[in-house]
Amino acid sequence: MKTDRTFELKQALLTKYHSAIDSAADTAGKSGFVDLTADQSSSDKLNKAMYDNSQSVEIYRNFLNWLFGTFNVEEMDFRRDCFARLGNITGKKILITSCGLGEDIKVAAMLVGKDGFVHAQDLSRHFISLAADKYSAENIVLTVSNALDLPYKDGYFDAVFHFGGINLFGDIGLAISEMNRVCKVGGTILFGDESVAEHLRADDYGKMFMENNALWQEKVPLEHLPLCASDISLSYVLGNCFYLIKFTKSDQLPYADIDIEHVGYRGGSVRKRYFGKIEGIAPDLKNSLYELAKKEGKSVSRIIEELIKTRL
Repeated sequence: MKTDRTFELKQALLTKYHSAIDSAADTAGKSGFVDLTADQSSSDKLNKAMYDNSQSVEIYRNFLNWLFGTFNVEEMDFRRDCFARLGNITGKKILITSCGLGEDIKVAAMLVGKDGFVHAQDLSRHFISLAADKYSAENIVLTVSNALDLPYKDGYFDAVFHFGGINLFGDIGLAISEMNRVCKVGGTILFGDESVAEHLRADDYGKMFMENNALWQEKVPLEHLPLCASDISLSYVLGNCFYLIKFTKSDQLPYADIDIEHVGYRGGSVRKRYFGKIEGIAPDLKNSLYELAKKEGKSVSRIIEELIKTRL
């Protein structure tokens, strides 16, 4: 039996937010959203102020119309192409962070189908309210919440999606960490924003966009990916002025046997070369050591180990 939105919210949200759901039962049941910001800390007050005013919708839509017109791309085609990168999400539970007016919600809801759930959040109550009015299906659940402090349980979603706005976050690394936290191990995280591709930055083409809006000067935040991210891919879209990063959440570092010895005069393994560094020696002694290794048909690593063992 299909669960309703209130039940789904309680399944998805951390326990400390359940009372907020109960106190806003009518809102959650009829409009499909609940405001959780009263129980959250917000380090993005600037963004909230930017998008929670009477002019914000017009400004936001004008930008999107300009963007897709500039790059001659149909907006809904682009959004469908982005979600296609997640693979088959039929019947899955996905989260859209910083959903804005909710343009991605419609696409996601069609793809997850009647047996899936689309959760979406934004810091702007104004935007979420408008999105809830437009997209009120029973499998669409919205929250007013902070992307830097997501109210959802660890490992709840099969996929997490974000496009646009991450450059404005007060802490990009924390935003990516939060997306990773709420995704299941083996699930997919896909996010992107403005960043002129490196090979275009010295050309007038790239310089024009970086001059047009300083956000296009932002670098791709690869350094903020989780250490255990796997199957990482980076691609550029919309005239190579936006990036998309996709990765699979893993619970361990990539596999590597760091104890396999190198063949050759230097010898050693990855582990030995990194953790087994020793004090420097005179260059002539080092050269003599390599000559000895060649003569005896051993690696320098093996000879050093043998010599050290005789003194211990």
